[in-house]
Amino acid sequence: MKTRFLALCVAVLSTISAFAQRDLMLSQQFFSRLNFNPAATGNSDDIDFFLIGRWQWSNVEDSPKDGVFNISNYIESIRSGMGISCSYDDLGIANHTLIIKPAYAYHVNMNESMLLSMGLSFGVLYHSWDPSDHRLIDREEIGMNSFPNDAQKKFRPDMDFGMELAMPKLMFGASIVHILNNEENVTTSVPGRQFYLYTRASLYASDFLTICPAFVLAHRNKVSRAEINVQAFFNRMIWGGVTYRPDIGSGAWFSSNDLTFTLGMEKNRLRVGYAFNLGLGEISKLSKQSHEVLLSYRIPKKKAKYQRFLEDDDIQ
Repeated sequence: MKTRFLALCVAVLSTISAFAQRDLMLSQQFFSRLNFNPAATGNSDDIDFFLIGRWQWSNVEDSPKDGVFNISNYIESIRSGMGISCSYDDLGIANHTLIIKPAYAYHVNMNESMLLSMGLSFGVLYHSWDPSDHRLIDREEIGMNSFPNDAQKKFRPDMDFGMELAMPKLMFGASIVHILNNEENVTTSVPGRQFYLYTRASLYASDFLTICPAFVLAHRNKVSRAEINVQAFFNRMIWGGVTYRPDIGSGAWFSSNDLTFTLGMEKNRLRVGYAFNLGLGEISKLSKQSHEVLLSYRIPKKKAKYQRFLEDDDIQ
C-alpha cells in the first residue's frame, strides 16, 4: 500500500445546554474532515467515500444517534477538490437535524513539500421537532419556550469556510462553521457560529510504525472544548489510539468526561474502524458506553501528472 496514514481527530462538542445545538460528536474523523473544514475537500488523488455512525449512550432508550457521509474528489486540471457532506444528528425523541452541503477547495503548492488549501461549503440545514412524541413527567412544561406546543420544521442556509496547511510530517487547520447563524439565543434548530483550530504531526518511529499526536481546539461563543489525541499506525494497515477531552471550561485539564479508544484497519483501499467511548465523571451515572463505526472506500484514479506533495500524494 502506498498510502501513508496521517492522523487527525476532530474536536467534538458536548451539548452546551439542554436546548443548545452542538456539532456531531465523532471520534474517527481524521480520515475525512470536509464536513467541519471544507479546505480538506480533495485531499486525496482518489475518489473518497466516507461513512461514519455513532450510537451515544447505547444502553439508554432514545439516546442520540449521529452520522456523516462525505464524498470527495480531486480534479487535477483545475487543482481543486469538490465534494459533498451530509450529516444527520438525532438528539433524542423527535428532535432531528439534517445538513447537506456541497464543498469546494482550491489547492496551492507553496513549494515542493508544502500545500495550502482554502475551502468553502454552502448548503441547507433542516431541523424538525414534534412535541407529541415526547413523554413528559411534568406536564406543565408544555407550552413553555423550551417546549413549543406545535410541531416545527425549519430550513436554514448554512455555510463553512476553512484553510489547511499541510506538510509531509505536520499539518495545521482552521475553520469557521455555521457562518450565517450567529444568534445569541442558540436553540436546537439554530446552531451558533463555531471555530476550529487543530494541528497534527506524523512521527515515523520505524518503517512499520508511525505515531501521530494531534491537538484540537473548538470554540463557540464563551465555550471552548479541547481534544488531545494519539494514534499509532502499524505497517500502514492497522491503527489504534486514544482520545482525551479535558474539561477546560472548569479549568481542570486533568479531569475529563470523555475517553475514547479506536481500532481499525485498511486493505485494498477499504477502511473499517471502531471507536469505544468511555463516559467518565457525572456522565457515567447515565451511561458508560458509546459506539462508533467507520466504513470508507477510495476509488483509485490515474496517477496525477502534477505532483502536489514531495513524499505523499495522499494527505489524509
